[in-house]
Amino acid sequence: RDPLDYANNQIRIARHNRDRIIEKLVKEGDSWAKTRRAYELTLGIQLRAVSMMANWLGGAYVYRDKKGDKGGRLPIEVVPAKKQREALDFVIENTFRDEAFGLNQDLLRRMTVDKWWDDMLSVLSDSTWPIHDRIMGIQSSMLAMMMYPTTLRRIYDNEFLVSAEEDVLTLPELLDKISNEVWSELQQKPEKKFTAREPMVSSLRRNLQREHLELLIDLSRSDYMGTAAYKPIANLVVEKLRRIKEDNIDPVLETSDDNLDPYTRAHLKDAAMQIKKALEAHYVFRQL
Repeated sequence: RDPLDYANNQIRIARHNRDRIIEKLVKEGDSWAKTRRAYELTLGIQLRAVSMMANWLGGAYVYRDKKGDKGGRLPIEVVPAKKQREALDFVIENTFRDEAFGLNQDLLRRMTVDKWWDDMLSVLSDSTWPIHDRIMGIQSSMLAMMMYPTTLRRIYDNEFLVSAEEDVLTLPELLDKISNEVWSELQQKPEKKFTAREPMVSSLRRNLQREHLELLIDLSRSDYMGTAAYKPIANLVVEKLRRIKEDNIDPVLETSDDNLDPYTRAHLKDAAMQIKKALEAHYVFRQL
């Protein structure tokens, strides 16, 4: 009856089982490879829950009531803004933050794989779990679902379907919410000196920021969308790229460069360069 409640229950189940893998699930005499299989199962539960809620963005209820039906509803009803915001918050909380995946050294050091010659998949699998590739794949998928051109077009169309007096999730709100979360580390100047072993922006979050940046750059060149919504979407995205550079990246690099760890410094300089080139290319392309 309540998809968000169901999704939250699924996350609770995933966390509950994840916390019990080492002590309860793997019995004496079991291979530690069972740890990896169990964690992947909990990750699958988590992924299905966030995928389900991501689909609510830009959504609408479609009814088959006929004209004259008792209590007949209109065929199209935009999903209330409150529900869409709750879905957005759910996806962010359970996808973009490092703690959402429950990873720690005790768990990761046990997540191996048994290799059997009659199971070529196990033979070809890396004995160590591909942490960054696996998490980045999930985060990239969720970013794409929420910022796919079709999703953005539906959100833009929904703004027109709802009267100005009613609340609605808008494109600027969606882009701001995602961007503020993805780049949240840069909203305050680093007060202490970070190191490669204790970076300002974690490795998982650097991957997330890179995926977000590449998606924005793609959307800024979005003539390929083939829809009337592409221009306002591209305009908003170009402004978002400019704001990320001027409000987040540049101030940190200019005032706190000495406090940055090598990973974060290189990451932010590369991001600033990518945005600069993307904006220059955008205007050159438009002039041509």
